[in-house]
Amino acid sequence: MTSPRQLLPLVLAFGLSAAAAVAHADFRQTVDNATVGYEGPSAKATRQFLYSRGTPVEVLVSIEGWVKVRDATGTLVWLERKALADRSNVQVKVPVADVQAAADAASPIVFRAEQGVLLQLVTPQPPNAGAWAQVRHRDGQTGFVRLDAVFGL
Repeated sequence: MTSPRQLLPLVLAFGLSAAAAVAHADFRQTVDNATVGYEGPSAKATRQFLYSRGTPVEVLVSIEGWVKVRDATGTLVWLERKALADRSNVQVKVPVADVQAAADAASPIVFRAEQGVLLQLVTPQPPNAGAWAQVRHRDGQTGFVRLDAVFGL
């Protein structure tokens, strides 16, 4: 029988590797006005979803011109690799995200964005950026949003 003390190093190692995987997630975004998400890695597979241009997705698996991705809702689909580009957008994943004037919860709210809204990253997100990202709404307003309020970073 394995004791809890013997399992602890395994549990910690698994937890750390899972955290590292999350920290290094590979996000891309769709490039076409309408990108089809398929059930499998083939244009003959069942069409499941249609994504608009700029929708961020997390790359999970890449094979022969196809990429299995996860979207902001957690849905898994296959996309053609050519339909993806480097990420420059994030998507609001909470009901309403406050976008602040500065990277500080006490700063004034510049605007609010509802769930599903795409926001453009103003600057690339460095690994040590903290809990905030600077974003721009398509109407031109800029500010800082908490990372836990968006999908794509």
